[in-house]
Amino acid sequence: MKGILRALAGLAIIGAGVFAARTLIGMKEQRPVVSPPRATKLVKTQPVVLTSESPLTYIKGRVLAVDRIELFAEVNGVVLGSGKVFREGVRYERGETMLRLDDSEPKMALLAQRSAFLQLLTSALPDLKIDYPESYPKWRDYTARFDVAQTLDELPAFSTDQEKFFLSNRGILNQFYSIRSAEERLSKYTLQAPFAGEVTLSSINTGALVRAGQKIGELVSSGGFEIESAVSRDALAFVAVGDSVKFTTDNGEALRGTVARVLKTIDPATQTGKVFVRVDNMDLRDGVYLSGTVYSTPIPEVMRIPRELLVNESSVYTLVADSVLALTPVSVAVLSERDALISGLREGTLLLAEPVTNAFDGMVVKRATE
Repeated sequence: MKGILRALAGLAIIGAGVFAARTLIGMKEQRPVVSPPRATKLVKTQPVVLTSESPLTYIKGRVLAVDRIELFAEVNGVVLGSGKVFREGVRYERGETMLRLDDSEPKMALLAQRSAFLQLLTSALPDLKIDYPESYPKWRDYTARFDVAQTLDELPAFSTDQEKFFLSNRGILNQFYSIRSAEERLSKYTLQAPFAGEVTLSSINTGALVRAGQKIGELVSSGGFEIESAVSRDALAFVAVGDSVKFTTDNGEALRGTVARVLKTIDPATQTGKVFVRVDNMDLRDGVYLSGTVYSTPIPEVMRIPRELLVNESSVYTLVADSVLALTPVSVAVLSERDALISGLREGTLLLAEPVTNAFDGMVVKRATE
């Protein structure tokens, strides 16, 4: 009996303790549940300003001289010494003699031909005086001023067909044109610079025997240059002959050029076309590389933005209610490697000015103020 009473007393004490603990817990002040603050990202914006903008096409290519020729000998002969030695790096002005071959033998043969021609003329004068007295004075004067050491003058004009037939029958016309051919061939023993430039290759020495058809060197102009560049198919649609081009050299010097030619044929492997830009600058050097920008005809009512701001190349993020990003569709007029010209936005609309990581339509942001 005593054991039962002790067990009941223990249970009573435990129950009283539980009741007291619950009473004390209920008396503790309950803290209100507060939602964690919503994160807000700081972003930069810019107002939309619509203006006329030129499509920009970025090009890069190697500088090539406009005038570049390989020099070949057209006659046989021994190279003679001259004031300038025909070597790489030697500059020549237009018309300056670059090379002379020994022409003593063909020159003597030409003098003999002219002497024979003079003999033909003098033998024909008596018959001309009798048969064609009205033509005799002009042929007499032509013969009188004839000099075997000088290039032939043009023959006097024929007054009649009979006069022409008479002189042709005497062999005068045939001899005249044979001498003209020999004179032209003799001129090939002296090589003159067709334009101002410098020798970039020389394969002969003074005293060497040169044969017809042998390559003797290369000459490159030092005034006009072209830059050839590959341009994407889309950009090629905006590039036109006459467009202005600006290049910047390694030392920061600005060079101006003009689009001279546009090859519209597309390379199937690279899907690019070719643009040739003319640059006239004496300080350029053949073979260097330049980067530049082509400025094409301006497009009205557009805005230039960095290409990275485009979403799927068709939309941009704008700011609405001063704190919410909105994915807004736009019309892309020009899309280049670095930027884009867009339209379809109202003037003054706030446009996201920098890419935002994990941005989405409806994202709450905070606009940065400068």
